[in-house]
Amino acid sequence: METDRDRVVASARAVLPATERRRTDMTTRGFTFVADEPHNGALGEGPTPTEYLLMALASCTAQTLRQYVDYKYDTAGDITVEIDYHEPGQEGAERYLQRTITLSEEPDPDDLKVMHDIAEKSPVTLLIQFAWSVRTEFVGPR
Repeated sequence: METDRDRVVASARAVLPATERRRTDMTTRGFTFVADEPHNGALGEGPTPTEYLLMALASCTAQTLRQYVDYKYDTAGDITVEIDYHEPGQEGAERYLQRTITLSEEPDPDDLKVMHDIAEKSPVTLLIQFAWSVRTEFVGPR
C-alpha cells in the first residue's frame, strides 16, 4: 500500500511459463524483453538477468553524465560506460562492479571530478549500492 511518502517510480513484470526452464518474458511500460540463462552450453535467447542489471547501470550512468555534459558544454563527444562484475576469488573477498567510463574528448580536470561525483549519484548506482560496491574509473579517449 502506498503512503504519502512513497510512490511507485518504475515497475517491471517477469513471466516464466511452465513450458520453459529459464527463458523469461519481461515487460515494462509496454516494452517486451527476454532474459535467459545459458544452459548445457547454449547461450540462451537473451541476456541474463545479471547482464540486464549491468546494462541498466551502464545506460543510466551514460545518460546522467550526458545531462551534465549537455548543460556544461556546447558540444561533447561520446560517452562509453562498461561494467564488469567481479566475483571474489577467495572466501571473504568482496564482490563488486567495476565501472569504466571512456570519454572521446578530454575534459578539464575539475570537470572530471564533478563528472565522477555525478556518476556516483546516478539513479541506478544509488539503487544498487546497498547490494554491491560500485567502483568507478574514467579512462582517456580510445
